[in-house]
Amino acid sequence: MKILLVDDIPSNLTLLEMLLGSQGHSTRLAVNGQEALETARRERPDLVISDILMPVLDGYSLCRAWMEDPALAAIPFIFYTATYQSDEDETFALSLGAAAFLRKPMEPDAFLVQVRDVVARTQAGEIRPPDPVPTDEGSFLKLYNERLVQKLDQRSQSLARQVEELQQAETRLRLKSFALDAAANGILIMDRLGVIEWANLAYLEITGFESREILGSRPRFLESGTQKAGDQQVMWNTVASGQVWRGEIQDRHKRGMPRLFQTAISPVRGDGGDITHFIGIMQDITEQRRIESELLHSQKMEALGRLAGGVAHDFNNMLNVILINSEISLETQALPDSARRRILEIKAAAERSAELTRQLLAFSRKQAAQPRRLDLNEAVEENRKMLNRMIERDIELVLHPGPDLRAVFIDPSQVSQMLTNLVVNSRDALPGAGSISIETRNVLVEDSSALIFGGLAPGNYVQLTVSDTGCGMDAFTLGHIFEPFFTTKGEGKGTGLGLSMVYGIIKQNGGAVSVYSNPGLGTSFKIYLPAFDPEHAFPDAASEESVRGGDETILIAEDEKPMLDVMRLVLEEKGYKVLAASNPLDTVLLASRHEGPIHLLITDVVMPGMNGKELQQRILEARTGFKVLFISGYTGDILAKRGLMREETHFLQKPFRIKDLLGKVREVLES
Repeated sequence: MKILLVDDIPSNLTLLEMLLGSQGHSTRLAVNGQEALETARRERPDLVISDILMPVLDGYSLCRAWMEDPALAAIPFIFYTATYQSDEDETFALSLGAAAFLRKPMEPDAFLVQVRDVVARTQAGEIRPPDPVPTDEGSFLKLYNERLVQKLDQRSQSLARQVEELQQAETRLRLKSFALDAAANGILIMDRLGVIEWANLAYLEITGFESREILGSRPRFLESGTQKAGDQQVMWNTVASGQVWRGEIQDRHKRGMPRLFQTAISPVRGDGGDITHFIGIMQDITEQRRIESELLHSQKMEALGRLAGGVAHDFNNMLNVILINSEISLETQALPDSARRRILEIKAAAERSAELTRQLLAFSRKQAAQPRRLDLNEAVEENRKMLNRMIERDIELVLHPGPDLRAVFIDPSQVSQMLTNLVVNSRDALPGAGSISIETRNVLVEDSSALIFGGLAPGNYVQLTVSDTGCGMDAFTLGHIFEPFFTTKGEGKGTGLGLSMVYGIIKQNGGAVSVYSNPGLGTSFKIYLPAFDPEHAFPDAASEESVRGGDETILIAEDEKPMLDVMRLVLEEKGYKVLAASNPLDTVLLASRHEGPIHLLITDVVMPGMNGKELQQRILEARTGFKVLFISGYTGDILAKRGLMREETHFLQKPFRIKDLLGKVREVLES
């Protein structure tokens, strides 16, 4: 059977052509009513199947013209429509002479059944050419226009619903956009090449850029050089394979500050299943990571501080015996020169050991410092000779003192410790000839630049910079240099404590440090110390007390026998009457049996069975009117925190020299 198919949609024609062709029918195609009439008049078909809504000449007009043509009127006409589907549409179509009215979509088998039925009824004579269609053009147009008006009304209602749905969708999109802009995390939408198509306000805020500066470009972290090429490749391979990539990304703020982002990049697939976009969600964790790093470092320092504090007690007791006995021996008039030299070496070694203990405690921030107003230019100049002795002759030490330098408030010995450790570190980084420079200058830290200066509070600071032309450091070394016991030097050449001590001193004094280094390009340490503020400064340390003696009675409680003996010897030589005991119970017994006055109790704070504070209370039960001087290898602030003595208590830390002991005794007795 030869069938004429009429539809303005090519895909519809193709489907019908394939379906009918599979049943052995041949087909002719037309895309509108006018083309269908011309085709049918050239080559008469056995059946016509037509859509209704078409350009040029629609299905209704085609059917009317078809039935008015005597040569075509006997050929059965089937409507197959997706647009005109109401009962009124069907009634109008059948009134024009159509043999059937079929509604899209229809199952292929059901469609073929309907076609066969029309063909069979036509062949059986059940479908005959209709009576002549009224020639009254007005009647046709009236019915035709009613169908059009109804269809337009339906289409208008449909369009109104679509407009309403679009408006609702637009509102939802606007709300989603507002929510994305209100999100705390930065959000990026990128095409499949990584080009930014949209960024929310949070991303603009954490990076410092404006939309116009980033739209149409790739994210800066892909080209900033802060990400390793291998890491980038892993990231892109992951998202390109359809998986979500999660990790940390390093980038820089528009003003140059380094930033760290916790990032998730997810692929987005289109309707066809292909990846069309990527969505990146970025949380700025720079400050969080800095706090975590400082907390971890603080915990390490605290752990080492406990270790140093524990060792200090016994170590300082032994050093005290060595120091005082050395001083007593040096006062011997008939001492041979060779023996004097050896004793001086012993004394010097003990003093260096005591200095090491103080450095450990300063590093762990447990040493009670004695800060005072200090000119850093003068402090650097005073340390110049010592620093020159530490470096090789082919290394030049260059000083660049800043003009009109503000004063700082710090213990001078701590400045010496910092300079010593930094210069030694620079010396060891120089393979041969080179230079080490020390520079000072005033710095103003403002709110906007606080992060650049290690999170310092805004205000005036003095910058101390120690730079060298040495081998420099890689990123890994740079990230660990302030850790206790971390060293890149060979075995026996470094303790790993020098830079940790520097860090402890800086933090103890409310400052910050930044380090700049690259392999082969040298290293620069920039230390920021708060400028001196007279309103918040502590008074300078009191001048050294006189070492004169006296005739008062002093009771000593010290569980280290050698220490007890040298203290008694020193005090008795200065005219004091000394009562000495090596344990707390004997001390209480001595105090209760002594008939005369006791002017001063000197007691170690930590002793077996009874601490110094408890000993004082026990003696007060038997007598009053005496003063107390506590001594210990522990620092005073540690003892105060443990509740072993009050912070305002008279205290002398071991190891001490003879003049320190005598001066403190007079200070307490006369207080």
